[in-house]
Amino acid sequence: MEMEELIQETKVYNCVECGKCNATCPISWFEAEYSPRLIAKKALEGFIDVREEKIWSCMSCQLCSDRCPLEVDYPKFIWGLRAEALKYGIEEAAYVNELEQLFLDGEMDKDIGIVREITAGKTSVEGQDGGIVTSLLTAGMEKGLFDSAIVVHREDGFRAKAIVAENVEDVIKASGSKYQFAPTVERLVEAIIEGGGKRIAIVALPCSIYGIRRIQKVFSDVELYTIGLFCFENFSFDLLNLRVSEILEVDLGLADKIDVKKGKFVVYIEGEEKSCDVDELQEAVRESCVFCTDFTARLADISVGSVGSPDGYSTVIIRSKKGDELLGLLKDLETTSVDRNEIAKLAQLKKKRGVEKLEEV
Repeated sequence: MEMEELIQETKVYNCVECGKCNATCPISWFEAEYSPRLIAKKALEGFIDVREEKIWSCMSCQLCSDRCPLEVDYPKFIWGLRAEALKYGIEEAAYVNELEQLFLDGEMDKDIGIVREITAGKTSVEGQDGGIVTSLLTAGMEKGLFDSAIVVHREDGFRAKAIVAENVEDVIKASGSKYQFAPTVERLVEAIIEGGGKRIAIVALPCSIYGIRRIQKVFSDVELYTIGLFCFENFSFDLLNLRVSEILEVDLGLADKIDVKKGKFVVYIEGEEKSCDVDELQEAVRESCVFCTDFTARLADISVGSVGSPDGYSTVIIRSKKGDELLGLLKDLETTSVDRNEIAKLAQLKKKRGVEKLEEV
């Protein structure tokens, strides 16, 4: 897409430099050189350079566009700049590799990322696919590795809300996957700046983990334990609720649990299971997801997901010494083998889709 066409398509010409995007963006709070407003201004003045690193700072959380009073689509504009960068042979991989070398330690797998250990595990804690994430958080909190944890809580039906859990009870209440984006990085920033947190755990999607690591470069004195979730795509709640109601004829707000397995979206409600093909819910997928190339949260200390593991287990990828330390706290951990090929296949598919979508911009 030509620059002028991209500007028109994303309504960048509407920008009046009110600064709400900057005030909203968790990355721009710490990276002075990254500013959605200034990037838009440079583009309008004809001075944008797609070879600049800052176009890879955006984690596509869409908070800026959601809160822009003039409906400027900053994330899509950034995707367009990245598409142009690809033509020059400039890829995000270089910036990801830098962060991997800074925070992680292990053997490189070209599809899965850095790996120290990979296993399938479950614990006695009730939770999604063996309760691994809940167990990691409760064990770390009880051992004193961190004082709080950024998690995603269910409220207002099945709507996801990012919160700061200050105790084990709050962690347990937040167990279970919601398959929606929630501004976990925004809560992390608040915990650091307003709460003065120095030892924090955070559970987040791959896109958010990327932003967290960039922030961590600035706040090197904050002790972070990052748990990344496998993610092929997630949903906008209102659209998801509508589609589930239409297809399955159930109220998502009454569900006990939801799950995505082997191409099926499953709703557990009042002892029954109702499911549909995930493809039937594509209208509810967040636009940012189709441009993402990271399936396994490759910048996290520990990555967790159900792909590659038997039913009732989660795949656990340890990527750092912190990850080793945290997993070592699980005394009731039961393990079995992992199908790495299954994980690699989905990782390859997501990367291929993301690159192709960028090239289409």
